[in-house]
Amino acid sequence: MSLEAKMLENIVNALAHHDQTCPMPAKAILLSNFDHERFGWDDVKGVPVQASNDIQPERFRIQCDGSANGIEEALEEFVVTPREVPVESPGQPVPAITPGRSPFVDSGDEGPDPYRW
Repeated sequence: MSLEAKMLENIVNALAHHDQTCPMPAKAILLSNFDHERFGWDDVKGVPVQASNDIQPERFRIQCDGSANGIEEALEEFVVTPREVPVESPGQPVPAITPGRSPFVDSGDEGPDPYRW
């Protein structure tokens, strides 16, 4: 299969996937300048094919109003500005060893020592 046929197959599959998963219609298919000149396509399945400096050869991008390209500007209104959250001071630390007792000696009459190693 030639590169042109493989690219066309991948683009048609990507358009079908896009139509099933994105509520926005595809506006353009972006190809590298090199591939745009090499293939000479005006449109694929009614979607215009355009050259783009941002696309590498043998790659393509489906462009629509829902594309991630420029998503930062669209999301700015939803970004919450950071704020300080008060932190409560911790309580008294639990001692690792009960004062007055050795962790190495088992007294036997008080049961197992939870602080014993």
